[in-house]
Amino acid sequence: MTPRDRGLTTPMVDDVFGLLADWRRRAVCLYFADEGVSSTEVDTLATAVAQRGMGRVDDDTDESAVRDALVEEHLPRLDRAGVLDFDERSGSVRYWGQPTVEKWAEYADEVSE
Repeated sequence: MTPRDRGLTTPMVDDVFGLLADWRRRAVCLYFADEGVSSTEVDTLATAVAQRGMGRVDDDTDESAVRDALVEEHLPRLDRAGVLDFDERSGSVRYWGQPTVEKWAEYADEVSE
């Protein structure tokens, strides 16, 4: 599958819910959907995700902790699922767009507040 094809396939519902089970992965998808951008740097993304998570009691929303969690766990998982490309060496993230994921991320974000 080429990178251009990634955003054209519809993921299985179990995969979507597994990806969106963590607020940080939802926030990553919503960042790209809301900002209308297809690429960014990890630091920019970490800032946006940390701001979205402010007020959460159950997790550390410190920007440094969010960045570490994104790099170590969440971006690689979204990369393996084909939602985005994460280049750890350059710190760049390229989002392929996935309407199904975005729709459920928005819904999960609304009901989890």
